Amino acid sequence: MAYVIAVMCAAALAGWAVHVRARKFPGSLALAVLPRHAEDRRPLAQARANVRSLEEIARSEESAARAALALAEQNRERDLRAAEQRIAGLEKPGRGKRLGALGELTLYEHTLVKQPPAGAVRTLQLAGLRVRFESGDSAYYLYVLEADGTPERTNYPRRTGEGEEAKGFTEDRVRDFADAVQRAVARENTFRATLPEQLKQAQHDRELLEQDTEAVDRARRRHAEIQARHKDNPRLAEARAELETARLEWRRHTGRMPPP
Repeated sequence: MAYVIAVMCAAALAGWAVHVRARKFPGSLALAVLPRHAEDRRPLAQARANVRSLEEIARSEESAARAALALAEQNRERDLRAAEQRIAGLEKPGRGKRLGALGELTLYEHTLVKQPPAGAVRTLQLAGLRVRFESGDSAYYLYVLEADGTPERTNYPRRTGEGEEAKGFTEDRVRDFADAVQRAVARENTFRATLPEQLKQAQHDRELLEQDTEAVDRARRRHAEIQARHKDNPRLAEARAELETARLEWRRHTGRMPPP
């Protein structure tokens, strides 16, 4: 059964191929498909091939130019978005990237957030914060003082037990976190001190990007030049004229006008 289906499919494909050739070379089936008429078909086939080749070159070049223009536009839009995001990030830094956490405290690039099990979340701006570590009998204490002197104390119970039964915090872990907060505060103080200049520079960079359309303009000119060149391409016009002559010659011999 499979063999029969394969034979039928092959026959159908062969029939379709004959049909296509008959449409391209109208007049008689023998003239369209038989090898002995290859020379009769050659001028028309060659003229078609010449036109198709030149048209394909034109399409390929225009497609490449369009792609280059689209890429230039996309790159410019990407750079402008990045510049806008940079400015927005400087104007409203927000929390920034998460840097670490210990107990109730979570450290971000620009803030320290305290979220106790019960009670409201408190967000402390890192700029101007002071950090102090203290050790008690049953806990370690991390004091954070805001720029106005307002203190915020967080308790870390001392570690007890071993292995899976261990609870609480080691002194090293609390000290390490306190050091991380201090480093983040130092970076934030520097960031805030240089923020006006950073913002000014970012706005200037955005203005330069808005004014710089050279890459897009160059790609647009290239695209327009290629379109114009192929629109007035004398080689393509000559090839089309030769194809028209070959079609007319075919009609003169067969009485049937072939498609281009």
